[in-house]
Amino acid sequence: MGRPKKNPAINYMPKKAQNLEGTADIVSELDILWDTLLKRFNRMSRVYGFSKVETPLLEDCRLYENYYRNQPKRLDSLIRVGPEAHPAALRPSLLPSVLRAYCQHKVYEQSPLSKWAYSGQTMRQGTNGRIETRYEFGLEVFGDFNHLTEGQVIGGIWEFLRSLGLKDLVLEINHLGNEGCQDTYQEALKQYLGGKKYELCDACSDALQDRVLDVFRCDNLDCQSLFSEAPTILDFLDEESRNHFTSTLEALDELSVPYQLNNLHAGPEGFSRTNFIIKHKRKGATTVIGEGGYHEGLVRSLCGKPHNCFGFSGDLGLVRKLLEEERVVAERELKNDVFLVPLGELASKKSLRLFRDLTAEKISVYDHFGQSGVKNQLKQAQVYNAPIALIMGQKEAVDEMVILRDVKSGMQEIISYDKIVEEVKKRLGK
Repeated sequence: MGRPKKNPAINYMPKKAQNLEGTADIVSELDILWDTLLKRFNRMSRVYGFSKVETPLLEDCRLYENYYRNQPKRLDSLIRVGPEAHPAALRPSLLPSVLRAYCQHKVYEQSPLSKWAYSGQTMRQGTNGRIETRYEFGLEVFGDFNHLTEGQVIGGIWEFLRSLGLKDLVLEINHLGNEGCQDTYQEALKQYLGGKKYELCDACSDALQDRVLDVFRCDNLDCQSLFSEAPTILDFLDEESRNHFTSTLEALDELSVPYQLNNLHAGPEGFSRTNFIIKHKRKGATTVIGEGGYHEGLVRSLCGKPHNCFGFSGDLGLVRKLLEEERVVAERELKNDVFLVPLGELASKKSLRLFRDLTAEKISVYDHFGQSGVKNQLKQAQVYNAPIALIMGQKEAVDEMVILRDVKSGMQEIISYDKIVEEVKKRLGK
């Protein structure tokens, strides 16, 4: 009986499996910088009282069609999947999903204040037809809060970026007022730009009709030069908005977060009131790390009713790139309490039980049940920042003993197995 013939309709996997072009793996074991970024963001958000939220990679297309309804280029970049009867798309941004989740689960009925942290990959179709991925991160607060919470969100993101060693950071902030302020301001801005309509690019000319604030999102240098003498929103704020903005700036002063007023920053479409942007400026180059502000209007368009919400969303991959350019050397953020060093088959079996007993007491353990010698394993203990190494050889396994070694000083002592967990807890202060 001969071999079955290959079906030419089947696309066989190449000899070496590769990720798709435009996508990337994150292997924190090999990439200390990524490991540091993710762990420090998670730690900051936890310390600041934010709960982690995760949303699906796929969403109903209508979510993004609504969210980006005035941004045709963003709609064209959606990677659509699934049958026409149930159209879905890979998420191009995390914020729409986060807002959708808050409304769908009616979290506002269960908690007066919700503080969420999120991170994850996003995908969109590039202009060249290739997949473009980003790793976004962000903070979002919903419900009953004030300017102090705004300061907390901005301060948390600022401290996170500073803690990584990033320099040349700039925080620019503006206030767009409430809907009443915006209506009055937009009329004044239309009047000013109306006389310069023929000096504007086509996109800005179109924006004058019904989305005049979009002109501030234009990258055209000729257009930007015209905006320098344009009226600013701060001159049109009512007393409530002016007091609110002043209080937010005072909160940033209290947190020692430096900022610059940018009267021409309008933020992404759908944002309102306090708006801010974090940039990296170095050697004449400016990179936008992320933006934040209020976006009740976006929630209203997605959920049918407005909800008080304020947050920030940024590009973590961009942060990583900037750290590489600044040649920031990252230390492995992971800190294990104990590094297990079993030597031999019997010791490895006994160490497995020791691993179970230690982790049951919430002691983090890094183990290596391979065949490496004790010297190599102790070097690994230093790499993984473990202050204590527990060594067990054939003799210790038979005698029910464990060698406890202080990794930093090299001092070690022999302790009976039944006392080792309590001794480790005492040394770790647990």
